[in-house]
Amino acid sequence: MFFFDLDNPKPQEIKDWMKNNNLTIETASKSLGVSKRQFSRFLSGETNAKKVHTLAMQMLWLINENKKIDEENKNNHKKNKVKRISIPIK
Repeated sequence: MFFFDLDNPKPQEIKDWMKNNNLTIETASKSLGVSKRQFSRFLSGETNAKKVHTLAMQMLWLINENKKIDEENKNNHKKNKVKRISIPIK
């Protein structure tokens, strides 16, 4: 779940992010450190999310995906088939 434009995420992308992470407006706004009202403005397109918010959304998604993979690995009990998501930093 990566945003097309980090400086200007589309409201639908934010809604998709919420759905992928099973978040409500309340839990999403708390996760990003903004008020529910401000987050609602992001969703409506009234206000653009700042780059820091977009990056935080991506990081939360990445953390949640890794948790899912860890659970899957625990359930499989196969050490040689460990999956991880990583982002190369250059």
